[in-house]
Amino acid sequence: MSQHRASHGRARTRSVRSHAKAGGPRTRLIAASGVLLALGGAFALTSQSGSDDTGAAASGKPQGQQSVGDRAVEGNDTRVRAARAEENEAAEAGERLMDEEERSARGQAAKTARENRLEAERKHKAAAEEARAKANREKQRQDKEEEKGAGAAAAAGNGDSGSGSGSGGSSSTGMSADEHRLISLLNERRAALGLPPVEGSADLAGQAEECSARSLAQGTLEHCGHEVLFMGGSGNTPEAMIEAWFNSPGHKTALTYGSSSKAGAAIVTNSAGRLVAAINIDY
Repeated sequence: MSQHRASHGRARTRSVRSHAKAGGPRTRLIAASGVLLALGGAFALTSQSGSDDTGAAASGKPQGQQSVGDRAVEGNDTRVRAARAEENEAAEAGERLMDEEERSARGQAAKTARENRLEAERKHKAAAEEARAKANREKQRQDKEEEKGAGAAAAAGNGDSGSGSGSGGSSSTGMSADEHRLISLLNERRAALGLPPVEGSADLAGQAEECSARSLAQGTLEHCGHEVLFMGGSGNTPEAMIEAWFNSPGHKTALTYGSSSKAGAAIVTNSAGRLVAAINIDY
């Protein structure tokens, strides 16, 4: 019986070992299948998490980060937009500059036209004034010819009041009565200072008339030689002219040289009621 138990025990042991050997590869296969199933489930879960997660897992970078290529493309787009903006700005600046230049050119053209018009008006006015002055001088010459006799008589009458012989020879000078009066008043002032009288001179009177006419046409006094000039309204008298000259130290000195012996006077007026008077005296 002991032998039977021993045999039965060995048989059971062999049966168990045989069962263990027969089940070893199968067990491993089942275990492997379980692992594969687990991996498949994990993959399915990962796939369902969205394209962004898949892309991030595939690229091996955290979600939200860009690749080098993406950043390069975006940088190129930014530069293109910036370049276009600069081009647009430059074009607008060019248009503004052209508009400003055009406005400036129009303004300059208008200014030039206005200046040319004013210059033409000034020249026309000066020419008309010169023509009127010339006509007036001619009329005055004619009047002087008619007044020669009256002027000589007036000068002779004034000579009794102290003008001496300075006005005695002025009948041949061609001066008007007012111009003779200027010479007579000058001699009165010279006599009061103890100076000799001056004689009327046709040459000096002609120079005085020419200088007076020039100043009247220009609208400003301009000396031509050794003369004194007076400008004012046509209502001024010879007495007012002499008074103005002798109230001016420079003019008084010019009229009271002791060496002076001849003088000529002229009074020229225009249609505007202005006059210029002159006494041209030798030194």
